[in-house]
Amino acid sequence: MAFAALGAAELLAFDPEHRAARALLTDYATSVPARSYDPTWPWPESRLTYANAVLPEAMIAAGAALADAPLRQHGLDLLAWLIAFETADGHLSPTPAAGRGAQDARPGFDQQPIEVSTLADACARAAAVDNNPIWLAGVRAAAAWFMGDNDAGEPMWDPDTGGGYEGLQADGVDNNQGAEATIAVISTLQHARRLSIARQ
Repeated sequence: MAFAALGAAELLAFDPEHRAARALLTDYATSVPARSYDPTWPWPESRLTYANAVLPEAMIAAGAALADAPLRQHGLDLLAWLIAFETADGHLSPTPAAGRGAQDARPGFDQQPIEVSTLADACARAAAVDNNPIWLAGVRAAAAWFMGDNDAGEPMWDPDTGGGYEGLQADGVDNNQGAEATIAVISTLQHARRLSIARQ
């Protein structure tokens, strides 16, 4: 539903009268779990899983498109928590492929590029509706993760091919350079460049 909501929000930005997109976003907004006020675990699920930042990004997008300020703020607050939770020792330490609970040991591996790129996507969207500097910092941290500021100190892309590596392990990288990982690198670096230029 969150991915569909993001698509519907993009369609409404192009065609504000698109009924099906508006209906889908409205349905999504009513399906969002009630806000948790537990500061230690406000996440709407018991564990972080995969491409986690899509959830708050969809709330932000739906809130903005539907002029639903509480939903948009819920998404912003949840994203700020996620950035803090996925940061350790001054760099991103994202949820591994197996997921992460509140008490899981860190760092966790196998870390996936999609976790980092969706965080960059969500921060870029947040920056479009809110001027908190945390969003630019989040995009920069995501770009830095690909450059090697991560739990293994390894670059997550090959500058010779432009390809992104598919996973970060405790002992290095998964050298496969798949399409998803490569798109993750490219989109994250594009966000970092665009937002840095916009803030100059």
